[in-house]
Amino acid sequence: MPINAQGYFNALRSYLNTRHYAVTEMDGGRIVLKEKIYPPGSTTPVDQKVRLSITGEALVINLDKKNRTGRSDPLFHFLDDNAKPWSKRCDFVIFHRIGERIKVHCIEFKSASLPDSLVDQLEASEAWCRALHSTIRHYTGETRRLHLTKYVFSCHPNPATYLDPDGKYLLRDHSIRHYLYSDIDGKSLDALDNTNIESIN
Repeated sequence: MPINAQGYFNALRSYLNTRHYAVTEMDGGRIVLKEKIYPPGSTTPVDQKVRLSITGEALVINLDKKNRTGRSDPLFHFLDDNAKPWSKRCDFVIFHRIGERIKVHCIEFKSASLPDSLVDQLEASEAWCRALHSTIRHYTGETRRLHLTKYVFSCHPNPATYLDPDGKYLLRDHSIRHYLYSDIDGKSLDALDNTNIESIN
């Protein structure tokens, strides 16, 4: 049963385990994404923060949230998570409602490298979003089209080697948009620009 965007967003907020996975840190009205990275030339991790202002409503999920042992719990507790495709994930998934449209942003934080594995991480995160959408539809009958885009943020000193001639998208996967932390921090979530939009029906 198709429902309006507000109803589906409310359902996501109700069905997801927001007590464990939701990002709630704010800074001057902006949501704060925070992940430990290793800056170029450093062996000591630092907290990399990206602050994004929000129009409409946003539900920010730290998909790679660590438990008390410092490890990530399985995304699907009833499946073996040991080196399986569903063990991969990106750092953050943001569900963003603007009017009657629900956008989904999958975001991975990297430091001074853009390894091949990040493509798998973002593909697996898209699969998680599709699985979540399907689970909600099968159990409740509630459905709404989602518009999904994928991003990697980094502090790579020379990312051009890994990007298309326009310096925006990964050569290995044209659907993944790259931003430097310094370019995106403090911007609006609406400023995330990606022309490759996946539709989840």
